[in-house]
Formats: sequence, C-alpha cells, structure tokens
Amino acid sequence: MYQELQKITTEYKNLDLEQVIDYERFCMISIVWHSTKIEGCSLSEIDTQILIDKDITAAGKPLNDHLMIKDHFAAFEYIKQKAKEKAKLTPEFIKKIGALVMKNTGAFTNTILGSFDTSKGDFRLAQVYVDKKYFPDSKKVPTLIDRLCTTINDRIGNVKNDEILKLAADIHYHFINIHPFGDGNGRTGRLLMNYIQLYHNEPLIKIFTEDRAKYINALNDTESEENLDIFRKFIAEQQLKFLKIEIEKYKKINKNFTFLF
Repeated sequence: MYQELQKITTEYKNLDLEQVIDYERFCMISIVWHSTKIEGCSLSEIDTQILIDKDITAAGKPLNDHLMIKDHFAAFEYIKQKAKEKAKLTPEFIKKIGALVMKNTGAFTNTILGSFDTSKGDFRLAQVYVDKKYFPDSKKVPTLIDRLCTTINDRIGNVKNDEILKLAADIHYHFINIHPFGDGNGRTGRLLMNYIQLYHNEPLIKIFTEDRAKYINALNDTESEENLDIFRKFIAEQQLKFLKIEIEKYKKINKNFTFLF
C-alpha cells in the first residue's frame, strides 16, 4: 500500500495545487470541519467555510460549535507558521496548541490535586476515562509528554517518504493515549499529526468523519495488539482516499467545459 501511496502522492504534488488560489486554506477548512465533526460539531462543511471566510454564523446552530470551529482553525494557522520555522516539539508548544483549540470553549476545573484550565492549555489534574478505557494517571502526564517530544524531535529531521506519514501517525497515536488535556485531545492530536506533514511540506492528512468508527477501532486495535502498523495503515488509507478525491476533482475541473442545454 505504501508504494501506491507514494505514487499517488507524487501525482498529487505534480498537479501543483498550491498555485490554485487559497487551495491550502480550502484544505485546512475541510480538515477542520471533519475534525470538529468527529467531536460532534453540528455545522455543515459549507457552514464552516462561510464562518471562517465570511465570519457569518449558521442560523439556529449552537454558539459553542461556531467557537469550536474558529478556535480549531486558529490553532491550524499557528502550527502552519511554526512548521515554517521548523520548530521542535516542546511541552509548551503542545500546551499552546491545546490552549488555542480550547480558547473559547475550555473550562476551569477544580480537583483534589489542584485546578486546571483547558482554555489555557493546562495539563489535566484528574483521571480520564473514555469508552471503557482509562488514560495514564495525571501525575505521569508531564513526563510522558517530555518523552514524546524527545522521541519525535529525534526522528523528525531524519524521516523520508512514507516514514513521514508513519511518524505523523505515531505522534497522533501516542498523544491520544497520553490524553494530557481535560478536553480537546482529539483535535490537538490531529493537528500534531498534520504538523509533521507541514514540517516536511507533505500533503495534509484528513480523517474523514464518515470513517469515525474505523478511526476509533484502529486506535483501540493498535493498543490491544501493541502494533503501531495498524494505526499507520489506517492513516495511510485515509491519505490515499483524500489524495484520490483531490486528483479526481482536479481532473474534472480541467475537462473541456460543456454546456448542458
């Protein structure tokens, strides 16, 4: 599959879509929509585009969902700039992404271990339990994030070809399994995945909202079987799906125009 992905990626890059006006912005908006939709956002993809481009809200839909979209896009723009600077990963960098993701929808939480604010990018001080799974004790989070940053920084400058995509999948998987924040972990994990892509000027990765169940299963199966190749394969499949769709759209718009009447 990775050979096919490399071939399709080369074909995609040869289309030189970055020369199309605001193409990257369009991709970012679409990825933001899919990412927030996975988390339950009610806006449509068109709603999302209009909100980001025109600052016009969708009638009758929750304010919180609009804020989620705006915050996610701001965080995407932030990692895009940091990727141009070739910034290394640090706990502070990750906290900044988390703070941007949760800027207007985060909350202050009191626990027996102290208080934390997801809108400020604070690491959680509480146990997290999601879908029959417990995540690491909050006291271990700072050390685990330090180790993740060190591991990724050691690899990020040395990967090539399909190893880039595998590294993107790896950071996503490990970040999600640490679950350092009280909220916003999924969105932040998907942004970190695309940070690897942006760092290497590779096509962005979209996890399609209609594949949410496969996405969760891939995360769970990777853990239960202790095999990173499971999640890597899922991400590669999502990337193939995305690139093939984009190539097909490009071919359609470049056919000779024909009136239908």
